[in-house]
Amino acid sequence: MTSTPSQDKIGLWPLTSLVTGNLVGSGVYLLPATLAIYGVISISGWIMASLGAILLSLVFANLSSRQAKTGGPYLYAREAFGDTVGYYVCWGYWVLMWMSNPALAIGAVGYISSLCGGLSQLTHFWLEVMIVASLTAFNLAGMKVTCRTELGITALKVIPLLILPLIGLYFIDFSTLTQHVNVSDKSFGMALNAATLAAMWAFVGLETGTIPAGQVYDACRTVPRATILGTVIAAAVYILGAIVVMGVVSPHDLLQSKAPYADAAERIFGGAWGAPVTVAAIISCLGSLNGYLIIVGRIPYGAAQDGLFPKFFTRTTSHGTPYWGVLISSLCSVPLLFISLKNTLMEQFNFVIEIAVTLILLVYTVSVLAYLKVIIQERQVTFYKITLGVSALIFTGWSLWAASFKMVGLSLLILILGIPMRLWMQRKKFCMDQA
Repeated sequence: MTSTPSQDKIGLWPLTSLVTGNLVGSGVYLLPATLAIYGVISISGWIMASLGAILLSLVFANLSSRQAKTGGPYLYAREAFGDTVGYYVCWGYWVLMWMSNPALAIGAVGYISSLCGGLSQLTHFWLEVMIVASLTAFNLAGMKVTCRTELGITALKVIPLLILPLIGLYFIDFSTLTQHVNVSDKSFGMALNAATLAAMWAFVGLETGTIPAGQVYDACRTVPRATILGTVIAAAVYILGAIVVMGVVSPHDLLQSKAPYADAAERIFGGAWGAPVTVAAIISCLGSLNGYLIIVGRIPYGAAQDGLFPKFFTRTTSHGTPYWGVLISSLCSVPLLFISLKNTLMEQFNFVIEIAVTLILLVYTVSVLAYLKVIIQERQVTFYKITLGVSALIFTGWSLWAASFKMVGLSLLILILGIPMRLWMQRKKFCMDQA
């Protein structure tokens, strides 16, 4: 394994920007319209998802404070439950990341297309490929360079998303908030559960600060702080935005909206705000894609160090970037970009994103169980720690309950697809032991 040069390690603010940047992506611009089908109750869904995400961030903060090693959820699952559980958590999480990345490229090009007055499907595809290829090459430059860039991008997209809602608080029509509480055909409880599950998509990535721990200064202190701080910042952006957008734009108009924040800005400031908001959305998509590419190569890297993934995943550049994980993930994204060229298949691609939410909730559940096992085994059971673990477990279970059996089944199918490599690595290990 190539060690990471000390000058390429990162500190608190670059790591916090990585967590926040991965969370605040295209979802912040699109989810208000998606959740409008439930009415104002969707604000409660945002709050519930935010509280659950903060609980999970505290769990990951506690787990990451124990040691400074690359791996994140995989590492915690393996230490608590052994190689087999650790492997499938790593496999599922890695597949989840490179399945989600194309959505960010597609989102960025979609916004670029709206600025240009429309682009052909072929132009869409090649722009998406160029974006993925360019950011992949950029990520090979090293952790410190990419994280410094991510810090600037995160500031560019988070500050406007906080300023607009803060000003918009003075323009809220409270009658809108009281008259359209639940406009769905579901009961209050079912609508809240469904809205929370949908809002959880915006929090996928809250754990990403734990994955590159081996490349972080004073990781046992920095990683927990960055994880909590990044999640809280994202939660503030989401909740404030949801309240203002829902309070300024009626649920009926939101259902028809392609740019909820632009519509809210027009009602607050007047004039046309489509172009500035579109530019901000492009920055958000590109920033999140850059952040996920930072992470995606380091997931199999940790497993390869422990002999659960092929050894070539541990190969790094001179700056400590595990390049095979990044390159393979980006190559796997290209077929998904091609599939999205047709509208009917694009709907299927969006369906894959729903699977991703279910899959990450399964990963979070295993991580919470690992946390509970660790504090019990190490005799660190306190009222705070056990309450935190049980509360986080209740939240992930409640969220999974909202997912359909079909989604859970498809998520488990993704895990099953990892069996061949698991058997191959076990056979390889057996042969080495016998030699």
